[in-house]
Amino acid sequence: MIKKANIQWSAKQITKMIERGTINFDNAVQRGYVWDNNRKSLLIHSMIEGYPIPAFYAAKNENGYDMLDGKQRSNAIAGYLNNEYELTGIPEVTLESGETMDINGMTFGILPEELQDRIKDYSLTIYYFDGITDEEITEMFFRLNNGKPLTAIELTRVKAKSLDKIKELGKHELFNSALTEKALNKYTNEDIVIKSWALLNVENPSFETKFIRPLIESAEITEQQAEQIRAVYNRILEVYKDISSAGDKKALKVAKRIITRTHLLSLVPVALQSIKDNIPIEKFAEFAMTFFSGKKSASINDVYNAAAGSASGKAENVKKRITAITEAYKAYFTKQETASKKADNFNDYTNEDWEESAKIPHEVITAYNCTI
Repeated sequence: MIKKANIQWSAKQITKMIERGTINFDNAVQRGYVWDNNRKSLLIHSMIEGYPIPAFYAAKNENGYDMLDGKQRSNAIAGYLNNEYELTGIPEVTLESGETMDINGMTFGILPEELQDRIKDYSLTIYYFDGITDEEITEMFFRLNNGKPLTAIELTRVKAKSLDKIKELGKHELFNSALTEKALNKYTNEDIVIKSWALLNVENPSFETKFIRPLIESAEITEQQAEQIRAVYNRILEVYKDISSAGDKKALKVAKRIITRTHLLSLVPVALQSIKDNIPIEKFAEFAMTFFSGKKSASINDVYNAAAGSASGKAENVKKRITAITEAYKAYFTKQETASKKADNFNDYTNEDWEESAKIPHEVITAYNCTI
């Protein structure tokens, strides 16, 4: 049976604890959702008017507390006390005199003193647990969040040996284009990072949870491997920008397609190979534009498309996709090299020739080799 105790912290106290680092939010069960300004403002309005706020839940450790539930409320309170945002979209508040006041547009520092005191002194209830296990924390979070299960990366990230590198790579500019805010808040960027590492360093990887969870914990990403992944993301971002710059409907459709999770990951091994082969970015972008210009499916390669459908995370389908795009890459640039010897310039090579070079016969599914 889980045993809990409770304590009361004032808003001022919890703000000081966050500043001192005695409250930690970076744990496996804390989702990264970020409240918008209206939601933060409504919380502050509730505190001013004396409405109840749900209890916070934390696990006690030797350095302070791991916040299990209450991250956004804590940060909204601390942020407002530190004048980080103005209040928006809230009703008027009642002063001690009985008069009402519109405080929209105000930071904490310009509120009347009586309203500042109401916020600073507001009492927050914190339930804390001492000696609770990771399994108990996960089960508690599941129940507190109405039974919404955690993803593999959410469950396991804090146990990762290479968490610092995973987090750093997950901040790459590419993900600002590739992922929605909701996806970023669920650490989808970090999920892509660990899968990118697997594609380049693990033979025949699977993207299924039962494979990814232990991999997240055990993967030791070296600085050289991190630099390699960073270079790959730089190249894919450049390709995305190059294709997007064309501005036409087809180009924009392909650009959007190549930064969806499945296709972005498929590009990782060939993007690395294109760097090793010194392929100019515009030529690699032409290859990506050709390969992912399918009319009814993502690519012009039937084998790839079939493996990108249902059960795409299974090792056999990951292998088929990587093999298909790898063989297409080889065929495309081999044909370009041959054509360049026959023509004075690439303009003599027709669009039909380029498209044909990116296709692969169905029977060509060779042994998977992520380093090509």
